[in-house]
Amino acid sequence: MKLFAPIVLLLLLPGCSDFEPFKGEKIKQYASAVIGYSSQWSSGDWSAQRALGEENVYPEYGDLSGAWASFTADGQREFLVLGFTESQTVKKIEVFETYNPGAVDSIFLRNSETQKWITVYAKAPRTDLPGEARVFSVHLIETQYKADAIRLAINSPAVAGWNEIDAVAITGQK
Repeated sequence: MKLFAPIVLLLLLPGCSDFEPFKGEKIKQYASAVIGYSSQWSSGDWSAQRALGEENVYPEYGDLSGAWASFTADGQREFLVLGFTESQTVKKIEVFETYNPGAVDSIFLRNSETQKWITVYAKAPRTDLPGEARVFSVHLIETQYKADAIRLAINSPAVAGWNEIDAVAITGQK
């Protein structure tokens, strides 16, 4: 009898879910447009445009002009709003942080149909990270909506120095 109950449970469990996976084509894309930002170091080097496309600074670490940096090192909270060429579901987000990582404390995705922002990540900034570049990956239960933009909220005062971002990618289905 002790063995029978777990077997019955395992047989019934798959039928208990309402979740129906999206059946589209797998896609990974990098941000392709700057929609908005709180500040940038300049309109050239360290501009918000530097966060577009594939990583070109990572895995290098340091104050490198190929990544986005805010106007001040620790003056205020910062944000980047980036768009994508195609709308897609999102299962994974990758933020390529190349200088003083850990300040990203919230991430929002924009539903391409409703244009509403949905919080998909919110945690305290990481002040305990080593001084090295990293790919900050957020794994999600795949969204049931398609997203066309991402907003990164950055708690710059919490992580000393400039918090530089080289690229942002999303993976899911279109």
